[in-house]
Amino acid sequence: MRISEVQARQALDIIADQFGPAAPVWLFGSRADDSSRGGDVDLYVESESTDVMRKIRCKSSLVELFDLKVDLVVGVGDKPIHRIAKSTGVRLN
Repeated sequence: MRISEVQARQALDIIADQFGPAAPVWLFGSRADDSSRGGDVDLYVESESTDVMRKIRCKSSLVELFDLKVDLVVGVGDKPIHRIAKSTGVRLN
């Protein structure tokens, strides 16, 4: 996992503020792979919330935290992106 434990905890706090403390979170993509270099931060939050403003506020705070581009996927279901995040990612909580 190529984010620090401190960043992971801070990201979980930011996500919990918007989607609740019980929302499962996965880091996936290049930042979940210790052998990769560079890359943005890809996070999947399993939540039924469809509130666009929550997602915007969350993503903005995460961009500020990491000082990197953040791809934030929020949803529940069996879409390919959900399966990829859960099967290849690192669960943060």
